[in-house]
Amino acid sequence: MSFAIIVFFAVFTTIDFGLISLMWLAFLLALGLRYFLSGRVDWSAPLRDLVGQELRAFERLRAVMNALPEPIFLLNRDLLIEMANPAAETFAGASLQNQHLSQILRAPAIRHAAEKALDKRQTQQVEITLAGTTPRSLRIFLSPLGEQDSARQKTSAVDDRLILVLMDLTQERRVEKMRSDFIANASHELRTPLASMLGFIETLRGHAKDDPEAREKFLKIMQKQAERMQRLVSDLMSLSAIELNENLPPTDSINLKEVVEDVRDTLKPLIEKRGAEVKLTLKADTEDLFVLGHRDQIIQIVQNLMDNAMKYSLPDPKVEIILGLGRPKKYCGDEAPQSGDTAARIAVAAELTVGDLIYLQVCDNGPGIKREDLPRLTERFYRTDPEQSRQRGGTGLGLAIVKHIMNRHRGGFQISSLPGCGSSFTCLFLPKSAKDGIKPI
Repeated sequence: MSFAIIVFFAVFTTIDFGLISLMWLAFLLALGLRYFLSGRVDWSAPLRDLVGQELRAFERLRAVMNALPEPIFLLNRDLLIEMANPAAETFAGASLQNQHLSQILRAPAIRHAAEKALDKRQTQQVEITLAGTTPRSLRIFLSPLGEQDSARQKTSAVDDRLILVLMDLTQERRVEKMRSDFIANASHELRTPLASMLGFIETLRGHAKDDPEAREKFLKIMQKQAERMQRLVSDLMSLSAIELNENLPPTDSINLKEVVEDVRDTLKPLIEKRGAEVKLTLKADTEDLFVLGHRDQIIQIVQNLMDNAMKYSLPDPKVEIILGLGRPKKYCGDEAPQSGDTAARIAVAAELTVGDLIYLQVCDNGPGIKREDLPRLTERFYRTDPEQSRQRGGTGLGLAIVKHIMNRHRGGFQISSLPGCGSSFTCLFLPKSAKDGIKPI
């Protein structure tokens, strides 16, 4: 083909044949040189080296991210997750590849900080609080991955990425709140018994120091006040310890029926002293009622609820403890008002059906509770009858402790009551099969 073109130019043009031959020779030499070099020179080597460098840099970045304990995300400009370390996946509880950051952290402040980090090429810091059963406080750092090219005043594709580092401050904030709450609550609740004891001490040092009858009376009262302060401090410390670890769910498998029977046997002397009748009813086809939980804390729940049921019931206390599966029935019928968590909400949050839940219900034959008091019963130090509660040794913290324990167990707590009928207190537990799906919050 090339030879025909040369002949054409030689015949039909005025170009010298020698020049054409020279052109043909140069063409053949260039063609031969190409084939000679193609077998000896790797033209793709520079490109492969460049790609290799980028891959090695990416793997180094991945290794550094995986080695750090804090959750770290690599984001593109649109806040899509390109890479996340194991700590980030543990935090989110799922695979994060190509997910949008808003699916994990729903906070407009993060987008604003990301835009600012990209525009100013500076690390931005923002603190957010995630709402939920137990709110979580997070501090987030957003930093651009590369630097701006000052010579060309533009950034490369890699510079559009962001590194997001997440620090969980929940534990720190809880410690601060626990400290302030303890001081506030303790000072408020201890003020009255301390003032009472100081008054009695002053009286015993004064005109009653030689009166044996008055001294015996005052010492008896002082002992009661000291015991009340002891119970109060014990409950406050217990509540603070529970709140401190509320974001870490327990993962042990606990036989709920066995725990209830153990607590009932332990409280037998108290049951006999109060002349109470305690009945255990099993409303399930199986006795395999294993729940996810912390044994000591579940024992504390059963003890608190049983003690309350006997303490605030009629002179002839009758307590029924019901264990079952699914949605519990209201103790006083459907007309009884109810407050607290619903079985449906707990099941949806745990990705279960209502029938998978296991419940513990403690019912009494007490005077009942007014509808307006039900929602506030789990508040610290809230009492429907403060004077009667103090006389019976109550601290106003028992139900608050139960509520916080159930929050840690990712379960629910319901209170149902009808004046003149009695009250029921229901704890909804996750079954042991939910272990793989439960995660910190």
